[in-house]
Amino acid sequence: MRFFFNRKNNAITGTRNSIWQKFEQANLRLQHKCANWLERKTAHFSRLNWIVVLFTFIVFTGGCSIYAIVSSFSDTTGKNITVIPITKPTNSVSLNENDIELNAIISKAELEKIIRFRKYIDSLGRSPTGKKTHDSIVQYRPGLLDSLAILENYYYSHFKN
Repeated sequence: MRFFFNRKNNAITGTRNSIWQKFEQANLRLQHKCANWLERKTAHFSRLNWIVVLFTFIVFTGGCSIYAIVSSFSDTTGKNITVIPITKPTNSVSLNENDIELNAIISKAELEKIIRFRKYIDSLGRSPTGKKTHDSIVQYRPGLLDSLAILENYYYSHFKN
């Protein structure tokens, strides 16, 4: 039974495997070309040349490593990482809805404008042509509709009292 499932799975992913196979074949061809090029360029090297190349490589990489280690321990020029304490910004907004206090009283005319704007936004969301505009407004002003709802609730809560 398992054989049949593997077969279906391979049939589904057959195109994906062929793409990867082509990529692997291209990668192997490139590696082969690079290896042949390097072999042609170094075919005339003698044993002494290889020893000099190896010694130069070891000295260069070792020198760079030792320089990086020594400079990291003895560097006092101020390139060290400085720690800055995290402070609460002065313009932060509280996330608790109970802490939000609106000191201004909303007039009836302003409430009507808010309600008309909200109806307009809702009608944009319902029409197929206005859906794109509605989505862009919601994307670029993510808290706008919530703010309108908070203002309406604030007005109605004060209107009842």
